[in-house]
Amino acid sequence: MKKHRIIVSAVLLVLALGTLASQFAQDASTGPEKRSLERRASMLGLVRTIGTAEVGELDKYGSYASWQTLLAHEPKYLNAWLARFYYAKEANVHFGDMPEMLPGWNRRLNVHTDGQGDDLLLEDATDKNGYAALLDERAVIRECKRLQ
Repeated sequence: MKKHRIIVSAVLLVLALGTLASQFAQDASTGPEKRSLERRASMLGLVRTIGTAEVGELDKYGSYASWQTLLAHEPKYLNAWLARFYYAKEANVHFGDMPEMLPGWNRRLNVHTDGQGDDLLLEDATDKNGYAALLDERAVIRECKRLQ
């Protein structure tokens, strides 16, 4: 009798905890918000990739480089990001020139006149809030959006 009460109590406890856990489960939606977050994560990854390529330029050549120079010196590295994170979404896409480097993504890369610094702005042209990521030679990435 005591054994049955323990088993019944354990089953009821498991069921109670199971219903509480489902109450706090995350919504795995695939709506526009999730796509927007994925796009932003891809943008930040690309900003990191460009920043890393710029550090390589500084190490090899003693100065930061323009976008055209980066594409010429680091094509395998930049195209590896493109193949891994972008081709899955859109096939047959290549990095472009200014301002639209990828469909819907505008880039501005300014190298300081002495070559010892740079400023990168990558903006999502499709985002109604004007989402953008910024990076400079201090390797600090900033996220920003347009003021309403």
